[in-house]
Amino acid sequence: MDSFDMILTIAALVMGVMLLTGHGDVLMKGGNAAERKKLYDDKKVQLVSGVTLLIFGILTGLDMVVKSYVYDIIYLAAVIVIFIIMVVVIRKKCKK
Repeated sequence: MDSFDMILTIAALVMGVMLLTGHGDVLMKGGNAAERKKLYDDKKVQLVSGVTLLIFGILTGLDMVVKSYVYDIIYLAAVIVIFIIMVVVIRKKCKK
């Protein structure tokens, strides 16, 4: 299970850095891209998504190091709260 956590940590950190540096266009494809480009500023969405992925990567790395059921519950709650915050910020602050 530790190798899966390591893969998730590295993937989240790499994708987060890609999004923050502006090289994450490939990660923003899919869905209804034309509608999204019409409604949202891509640079702001990439910034918010990049920060979120970096936080997810750090939390997953900590989850790999800390072996506690209490931390696992805190980890799951934090991931849900951060995801909800990301969606709210994108919908409120990233509109054109």
